[in-house]
Amino acid sequence: MFYDINKLPTTEGIFFLGISMSRIGNEQSAKKCFEYLKHLASKIQYSDGIGMEIWYGDYLYFHSEDSAYKLRDRFKEQMISHKNAFMHLLRKDRKWTHKAFSFKTFGQILLENSDVFPQVYNAVQDLYANDPLFQQYVKQDCAIAGHGYGDTAIHFILEEISMFYLSQKGAFRLNNTFVTDTEKNWTLQAYPGKPLKSEAYLFQKNPLQMHNPKNKYENHYYDLAEKKLYDFTKIDIDTFDFS
Repeated sequence: MFYDINKLPTTEGIFFLGISMSRIGNEQSAKKCFEYLKHLASKIQYSDGIGMEIWYGDYLYFHSEDSAYKLRDRFKEQMISHKNAFMHLLRKDRKWTHKAFSFKTFGQILLENSDVFPQVYNAVQDLYANDPLFQQYVKQDCAIAGHGYGDTAIHFILEEISMFYLSQKGAFRLNNTFVTDTEKNWTLQAYPGKPLKSEAYLFQKNPLQMHNPKNKYENHYYDLAEKKLYDFTKIDIDTFDFS
């Protein structure tokens, strides 16, 4: 059984909120994200500082048959509108520290972590090439996400979970303007919905044997919709409901 967070750590930390472009107008609209934020804030009793990185997964969707210029134009408008609407909600309430919130695209974060991402992504690709069970889980995730079963869908999943793996393991720079030295603080991935099956398996396998003892959430995932904190190391992949 998994439950909600009781209270957040008093030390500095960052929530890492990935925005799926396919959900930016519904489950991850600016209004919904602000509601999630207010719930997370209710878990703060005292803190040296908590930031939030809002990451738009536009780059991932270029694993697509759609024309690049069409994707660019659509995502540009969606991201700008989402950020402006979210900041508008923040400014209506004086209690929020505006500089605690950073907005980036997948490509920006990839570039900021260009020294570590290739090593991790290569390890994840090797795991996929040599582990039939991991292949099975990735393809199941593709089916649930509705991306199809081709190479583009597989690369989408592999790049996405590689980034999440980095973020939790302390090898990831987020360059938040409010909470610095993010590799030394706690980081928690938050998203509305269950984690991916392949993601849980990746954390359990830990192919690079990465450990981040300074992050109490290094093997965790927070479901914003169900308000549950999942520990990947305690998930029984064969029996857990990932749907």
